[in-house]
Amino acid sequence: MRKLNEMSKEEMDNLDLIINLISYSKKLERMIIQFRSEVNALTPAGENLPYFELHSDIYENFFDYPTIIRYQKYIELYFDMEDL
Repeated sequence: MRKLNEMSKEEMDNLDLIINLISYSKKLERMIIQFRSEVNALTPAGENLPYFELHSDIYENFFDYPTIIRYQKYIELYFDMEDL
């Protein structure tokens, strides 16, 4: 893994974009889960919960993309890969 100060401006810009997109997607995931939880709490007793599984169908995996593979060691400085 090269040091950050050895990366070109373009590589740093790419990494910055990746980190910010991951951060934003994690924020949106938390918001969706919170929204689903609130909707479930408002569901009248005796009715099926609209979101039985709060976490279902909101995750997408991009780990096989060449850019993610290329920058994985740097991404791991910001995120636990198991949480992505």
